[in-house]
Amino acid sequence: MKKFSKNLSVLGAALIATMAGSVSAETLTVPVAVTVDNTIDFTLTGTLDFGTIRATADGSAAVNCVGLTMPANPASPLNATLGTAGALACTADGTAVIQNVGGTPTRPEFAVAGLAPFTALTLTLPSTADLALNPAPAGAPILQLIDFTAYQSSGTPGAATTTVTADGTGNIAFTVGATMITDPGTPTLAYENTAYAGEFDVTVSY
Repeated sequence: MKKFSKNLSVLGAALIATMAGSVSAETLTVPVAVTVDNTIDFTLTGTLDFGTIRATADGSAAVNCVGLTMPANPASPLNATLGTAGALACTADGTAVIQNVGGTPTRPEFAVAGLAPFTALTLTLPSTADLALNPAPAGAPILQLIDFTAYQSSGTPGAATTTVTADGTGNIAFTVGATMITDPGTPTLAYENTAYAGEFDVTVSY
């Protein structure tokens, strides 16, 4: 009888061990998804317009030119102060002249929307841009834009050089200015009494 009980105990222990070793398990696979959208809602309002000017080119030397600066800050007026590039291009005045005589100078206004709050974007401004007649005869002078600047009016207002930063709502607003100089080369003709046109690119990027 004692031997029989011992056998039952061994059998029970083996059965429990077998049941413990065959516990049921199930695995579920979870899908993962994300949408990437790196587009930037970047818009432009207005143009860079220096109004009406009086201009005379001095073609006697490649350094004879003068400039008219439109600061990017809308609160600042047109002035004859040259920036770094302007001072390098125009080391002498000669007979060159540029003066604002009328019209309504305006600055282009840029807006960025839909960013995460306080996102910083890289700002890229051009180094130069030319305004010319179209078509232009040989020897005709150009007007050249240099020393581009930017002014951020949203968030914490101030001058912007290489970055602009979103405010707490994810928006950015800024304006751009530049210096216009008379032809820095040696044109042989005079400026005509007509419109001179050009264009330039402004880029924002992550």
